Parts: sequence; C-alpha cells; structure tokens
Amino acid sequence: MEPPEDVSPFGPVIHSYSRAQAIEDGVLVDVTVTAKEVGFRWPVVITAALHDRLTPSQHDERLGQDYDGRLWDALWVTAYTIKLADPGTDTVPYTVVLQEVEAKSGQLVNVDLRLWAVCGPGDEGEPVVTVGFPEDF
Repeated sequence: MEPPEDVSPFGPVIHSYSRAQAIEDGVLVDVTVTAKEVGFRWPVVITAALHDRLTPSQHDERLGQDYDGRLWDALWVTAYTIKLADPGTDTVPYTVVLQEVEAKSGQLVNVDLRLWAVCGPGDEGEPVVTVGFPEDF
C-alpha cells in the first residue's frame, strides 16, 4: 500500500503566498544589494510600509535626506542590533531615528521608527531577514 501524498493533518494547502510573489507584488521590497554592503550575509527585504516611510518628502530632500541614505542607516542599525541580540532569537525589536521636517514648524525633528527584524525561512527554507513595523507582521 502506498502512503498518501498529503500527510498533513490539516489536509491539502488551499492557497500559499510566497516571498517571491510578495516581492513581485510590492508587498515586500528587496534591499539585499544594500544589505550586503552593510554586512548582511542573507537576503533582506523591507515591508512596503517601511519603504514608504523611508522615502523622504520634498522638504526632507531639500535638507539633504534621501532614500538611499535612510535605507543604509536603517540597515546599519538593524545589523548592529542583530549582533547584540541573544543567539537563537528570531525577532529583534529596535528603534531607528529619522530626521524629518515637521509640517507645522518647518523645523528638523527626530522621529523614532519602532521596527522589527525577523529571521525566518525563505521560499526554499533558506535563512532570510524581513524588516518592518511590528504591525506589518
């Protein structure tokens, strides 16, 4: 007698959504190239919400803020925080500080972004890192 193909106690998978599909759909943004420059060894994505938040306004751009610089800073803090985390931890909460122009006053202010870095399996079971806001997970 042949064993059944689906041995899951929950039955066959009805629908799955891969990391590759999420990147293709824009739900996740692949930042692996920059992450490798920072020192990451594994693929890294950020959530669309974090990508949008790192994109500076026109006012911020006039004061020298740009997406690439903000991304680099966020990934550097991410890498540093991961290095300080307890071994075996898969989720690391931390804060990144952005400088932005306050709408009312026009003053440059620091804004705290509370983020999570989550290490987990990719589509093929390989280690990958996802960075975003806690509510993105």
